[in-house]
Amino acid sequence: MISNKIKVLVTASVICSAYLFAGSISGSPHDLSGNTIVLGGVAAADNGEICVYCHTPHAANTAFAGAPLWNKATPSGTFTMYGTTIAGTTGDATPASPSLACLSCHDGASAIDSIVNAPGSGMGAFSAGTKNIVNGVGTTYGGNIGGAPGVATGGNPNLANDHPVSIVYTEGRAGLRATDTILTTITTTSWVGATTIANLLRSTKVECGSCHDPHNGGNTQGTSTEVNFLRHSNTASKLCLGCHNK
Repeated sequence: MISNKIKVLVTASVICSAYLFAGSISGSPHDLSGNTIVLGGVAAADNGEICVYCHTPHAANTAFAGAPLWNKATPSGTFTMYGTTIAGTTGDATPASPSLACLSCHDGASAIDSIVNAPGSGMGAFSAGTKNIVNGVGTTYGGNIGGAPGVATGGNPNLANDHPVSIVYTEGRAGLRATDTILTTITTTSWVGATTIANLLRSTKVECGSCHDPHNGGNTQGTSTEVNFLRHSNTASKLCLGCHNK
């Protein structure tokens, strides 16, 4: 009897630990449901929904391949990419769809509340500026990967000063580990949504989602001082060392 109770407690502990690590969108920076909006110049209650800012069950952007049931327009700006890396590889001329999913809000030009299909029946789209979420910096923009947060870049974000994305991961070059490397052998603790380096890649390429999981809203491994949405804590550069053998 005691042994069974111990087993139950251990199992519950593991489940709770995994849940706390993975986090959720609710209450995270990706939860926009509690923001105040301005509609026609008048402050109003938000729609109270969380998922709608990225996904819709109906009338989705079917031309977009980066995420299912996508509720945003495909970013159409001109992106300045990283260029050639020290590994001697050059990425795509423009971000691939897995990274464009993130840039649908984080390109410094797309309003976070500009969606393809609004909540409710037959409401159609809200275009940028029609229904503006007032965030901490008083703009409609999400975090700007290509420049200063909350400052528009005119749809031409500069990604040259960020970690390269949409670039083939070439193991063996510049200290990059083999793609079949078990991540826990490097960091000892688990990663969100990945067991090997290959699991971090999208069609053999490094994309935004290689380091970030947009649904992992909790503080990374319970550490409040770290960035949300990381697949692993970067304390002592553990996130970087998962791929880079330095």
